[in-house]
Amino acid sequence: MRSSSACSSAPIVAVLVLSACLGGRDAPLDTPAGGYHDPADASTVVTLERTICFGVCPAYSLRIAGDGNVAYEGKHYVRVAGTAWGKIPVADVQNLVGQMMEADYFNLSVPEDCPEGIATDFPTATTSLTLAGQTHTVEHYHGNSCAPEVLRTIEDQIDATANSSQWVNCDTTDGTCGK
Repeated sequence: MRSSSACSSAPIVAVLVLSACLGGRDAPLDTPAGGYHDPADASTVVTLERTICFGVCPAYSLRIAGDGNVAYEGKHYVRVAGTAWGKIPVADVQNLVGQMMEADYFNLSVPEDCPEGIATDFPTATTSLTLAGQTHTVEHYHGNSCAPEVLRTIEDQIDATANSSQWVNCDTTDGTCGK
């Protein structure tokens, strides 16, 4: 026979255990950069838009959703002009978001004034991350030598994760496309 004190404490223990289990599922993850973030979910969105330059720089946009759906819109100097769709593993989206968080993406910016100088005729890459209801956008003009180097890494990682080369790169010696 059980004592009444054991029976009365059992519901409290069960509530504490259940709370710990449920709370752990929604707990933010610690990133190596020391910040905290929620894991990517269906509401997570990563975007990249590249503009033309004075030359043949490809112009297109990508949207990667937390569920792995990829939307592409080709504009100029790309293999596929117009809309295309793809699907990537959710783990790839989570990995990309993790890399962005490790780079402290929500605190990245590009200074408008640059003592080292700003060159003309370069393309712009605009990235954004929506995570846990928070959105941050960074406009990176590639002629601005004061921009954080990690932005190029993030832009290239978004391209690689979305496999944009299937729509962007042409079968030429240098990979560029006509209009």
